[in-house]
Amino acid sequence: MAALLATFLGTVFGAVSGYYGKWVDDVFNWFYSIFTSIPYLLLVLAVAAVLQKKGVLTIVLILGLTGWTGTYRLVRAEYMKHKAREYVMAASAIGASHWRRMFSHIFPNVSHVALVQMSVLVVGFIKSEVILSFLGFGVPVGTVSWGSMLNEAQNELILGKWWQLTAASVAMAVLVTAFSLFTDALRDALDPKLK
Repeated sequence: MAALLATFLGTVFGAVSGYYGKWVDDVFNWFYSIFTSIPYLLLVLAVAAVLQKKGVLTIVLILGLTGWTGTYRLVRAEYMKHKAREYVMAASAIGASHWRRMFSHIFPNVSHVALVQMSVLVVGFIKSEVILSFLGFGVPVGTVSWGSMLNEAQNELILGKWWQLTAASVAMAVLVTAFSLFTDALRDALDPKLK
């Protein structure tokens, strides 16, 4: 959910910024510069420490609202490239609105970028959630989480009980690999250049 939220925000912000340009692009770039001037993990930890409310929804909001910058940068560049293409000019000539040109004409040609970014964000957010939960800023105690499992496994590893650590690590690896393969197949199916 956090990767979906971050991809949605990055795609919408990048589309508006790259399509309109001028002062709109300047405002979004200023906003982007604020978020990228702070190291990502430090920003996530700072927001988690300030909120002080633990829970899955809090983690989703923290990661989703701070992780949109990479998607924004790539989608913005794609929209700047595509807005001058012939098919967009033809849509403008037949009277298509700006929003229709942005999301009905240009977006299908850049959606593969958003999908690949979502795959990358899922992997990064799994790592961030594990780190937050391991440090005690993530989900509350008793909630099922790989970070809390690894935190508990740390104590049991000293006693020679290695299976909890192995189970959590294998589950994370399988999920990340499966999601990467799924988004690669989806990207290939939606990329108009490959049809």
